[in-house]
Amino acid sequence: MKEVVSSVYKEILVKLGLTEDRIETLEMKGGIIEDEFDGIRYVRFKDSAGKLRRGTVVIDEEYVIPGFPHIKRIINLRSGIRRIFKRGEFYVEEKVDGYNVRVVMYKGKMLGITRGGFICPFTTERIPDFVPQEFFKDNPNLILVGEMAGPESPYLVEGPPYVKEDIQFFLFDVQEIKTGRSLPVEERLKIAEEYGINHVEVFGKYTKDDVDELYQLIERLSKEGREGIIMKSPDMKKIVKYVTPYANINDIKIGARVFYELPPGYFTSRISRLAFYLAEKRIKGEEFERVAKELGSALLQPFVESIFDVEQEEDIHELFKVRVKRIETAYKMVTHFEKLGLKIEIVDIEEIKDGWRITFKRLYPDATNEIRELIGGKAFVD
Repeated sequence: MKEVVSSVYKEILVKLGLTEDRIETLEMKGGIIEDEFDGIRYVRFKDSAGKLRRGTVVIDEEYVIPGFPHIKRIINLRSGIRRIFKRGEFYVEEKVDGYNVRVVMYKGKMLGITRGGFICPFTTERIPDFVPQEFFKDNPNLILVGEMAGPESPYLVEGPPYVKEDIQFFLFDVQEIKTGRSLPVEERLKIAEEYGINHVEVFGKYTKDDVDELYQLIERLSKEGREGIIMKSPDMKKIVKYVTPYANINDIKIGARVFYELPPGYFTSRISRLAFYLAEKRIKGEEFERVAKELGSALLQPFVESIFDVEQEEDIHELFKVRVKRIETAYKMVTHFEKLGLKIEIVDIEEIKDGWRITFKRLYPDATNEIRELIGGKAFVD
């Protein structure tokens, strides 16, 4: 049975430009879902509809938090820059390895909204540690968009190498509520400085004539175990991303652990990016052999280890540790993960200064069962 969206929200969605027929179609296939967090009711979009992108959150007629757009990727750096930015200048910022968060203030409460349109209990509890209330008192109609990243993330097993513990917020965009228009880069940087909000690293302004410098930057970031760069025109109208060779191989290493939970495209897209990098840089000989060996090990070693684990009657899982201020937040997170369709098991709860450290497993039953059946001699057609 599909979730029912109340008549109150249907009226709001009509005012926002959706027809009643479109609303009914979205509702029938689960494309819009009415949800609740700590007494705040909202509608989240699982599908795009008109100007309302996937991930959009509608709290009321005035509080419409647009879904964050997917940023286009280039895999040939030199030609990609020439094609996108032509002769214009662009900023280069770090692409931080974390999870995307939109932060708003609603009725005096700061909310952390994930890319999928969920008000996240963990993010909402922790975001006041990184964003001052004063910002929203002065700018109630703005959205802070950033990356939550670090080794104690509830969504990712790793984080940037320079975050040694816990988690941090890294600002990379400031948008208007309802319109989703991004403020120019210079305005965003001024906001970050004025309010003391942590910002992703800005490497400077570049043009198409600076590609050799960007190659050097990419190589340095790759050696440091960092994910990549985002290139943005000053007015934020043109944005593209480019990831490091390290990130492509590391993603494969992480994904191979849960091989049967991921679509084939997860692996082929990353291998493709790596191949284009090697070709563009004309990497040959010993350096090529080193990268090829790293790729092979990244794909095979975690996969084989998963097979060994299932042979030993263990479930395939990833282990996470997070810090929360209230124990209730941990249990709200379990409910949140259930909404996402994930299977979570709390392993340990440890009292620490100013809160609790929660250790939990994310279980992968489909991958576990597939490997178990293949070990047991399952026959199949491929």
